Amino acid sequence: MTKRFQFSILIVFNFLWVGAINAQSCNCSKDFDALDRLLQKTPAYKDSKATYQKTFQNLSSKLNTITSDYECLVLLNKLALAVNDNHINVFGMPESKGQYITNTTISLDSLKQELSKRPFTDIEGVYKLPSYVTLGVYKHNQDYIGIILESELENWNAGEIMYTLVPYGEDLMLAIFGQQKNKRMVAVSERIKNGMFLKLGLRKHQDIKPYHLAPSRDSLFIRKELNDKTTYIKAGSFDSFYPVLSDAEAFYKTLENSLSKENLIVDLRDNTGGGERNSDVLLEILTQYSASNNMFVLINHNTASNAEQFAVKLKKLPNTKILGDKTQGTLTYELKKNISNPLPCKKFVAIITSKRHKEYLPFESVGVAPDMYLKYDSDWIEQAVKIINRQLKY
Repeated sequence: MTKRFQFSILIVFNFLWVGAINAQSCNCSKDFDALDRLLQKTPAYKDSKATYQKTFQNLSSKLNTITSDYECLVLLNKLALAVNDNHINVFGMPESKGQYITNTTISLDSLKQELSKRPFTDIEGVYKLPSYVTLGVYKHNQDYIGIILESELENWNAGEIMYTLVPYGEDLMLAIFGQQKNKRMVAVSERIKNGMFLKLGLRKHQDIKPYHLAPSRDSLFIRKELNDKTTYIKAGSFDSFYPVLSDAEAFYKTLENSLSKENLIVDLRDNTGGGERNSDVLLEILTQYSASNNMFVLINHNTASNAEQFAVKLKKLPNTKILGDKTQGTLTYELKKNISNPLPCKKFVAIITSKRHKEYLPFESVGVAPDMYLKYDSDWIEQAVKIINRQLKY
């Protein structure tokens, strides 16, 4: 054997040996420690340091129980929740499907039968997303687990744990789950009310209609004359980049000097925010309008970020009432540059904030509450019109 060949073999062996050592050392603990370092640099950490440190110690003791990517993602997101910044989340890498857990110790038929008996208003129960999955949601320790009872998806099987719902804040849950088609692991803020996941669409009964959602989801900006005394407008996004910004500017231009009726319904439902470059233009128009007219603003759980800040500003205007349900509670901290931070094992990415709007801290993980809550059993625009008629004694 030549020295050159021996040297080549040694290089290959060393490469494989180092790779094996890295694979063994790259575990959830490594990502957990890296996330901790990232979180301690955020503005939110300074606002919740004591709570965070207590949570860190508690979660650290559970690292040795982690056996899958999915369990690791749940633990990482629980650590992120401790800084009380609703913008911060940990996701699986886009190309990663992750490792999920299959519960083989439970009878799915028995579980379905038992969960079907739960009261309609309970979080526990059987939920369905048509053409996708039937999910059994049950409480486990402090969390709720969503296990697949029936699946119509090729890559998901009955018995797999698809969701973990972690309660936090004020009646909020962090839904940590695998996406239906590609199994990518993600996390979103959710509320469960009236037998349904308000954001993700799972429902206990399929005859429940999503009246809480804004109409015409493909149209961000809408104006309708509802009757001779009321105008309706929908502002579906405050995105401050083109082409949405140019569409918004064109829409706002049509509102200038043309809102002549005495009542205006402003629909902010499903508006996930953007920036003041967009929303301040509309704020100026509505400020002028509300000085001598009546304004009614619709909000829901999907109203988030800059749209929530906008709702807080509208609350301070005269002749203005906020209707609907609480917003998402994601408005104190801001995503700026370098928000995506891959964690060391290259399985997860942490979304990190870098700016604080301290005046909105009381609303973080709570949401902006309406002046009047609307019911989930009928159309919210129609309810708003009835409120207008009753208040103005037509």
